[in-house]
Amino acid sequence: MKVNRGEIWLVNLNPVIGHEQAGTRPILIISENMFNHSLAKMVIVIPITSKNKGIPTHVELKTNFLPRKSYLKTEDVRSISTQRLIKKLGDVENTVISLVEERLKLLLGFM
Repeated sequence: MKVNRGEIWLVNLNPVIGHEQAGTRPILIISENMFNHSLAKMVIVIPITSKNKGIPTHVELKTNFLPRKSYLKTEDVRSISTQRLIKKLGDVENTVISLVEERLKLLLGFM
């Protein structure tokens, strides 16, 4: 299976522990394609929620393939096996990736 940075996929994130995002839900693949296409069979993702909690690390996401306005939970970045991927839903624009990168830099202390 070939997956690429900037794609939105439906995945199964169960089982989880604590406050991790759970269930079958959309995610954004943010890892670079060199890693995505490697033998690791892993991708780095950001879960998507439809709940607006006003959290500053969230990035608003409007698409024509998700049923409602959604939010990328950049504070919940994680690596998952490509075996969790169910189906591709669509792609985001580079501007969304740039906003995600800004939030991740803040969270990781790179700014």
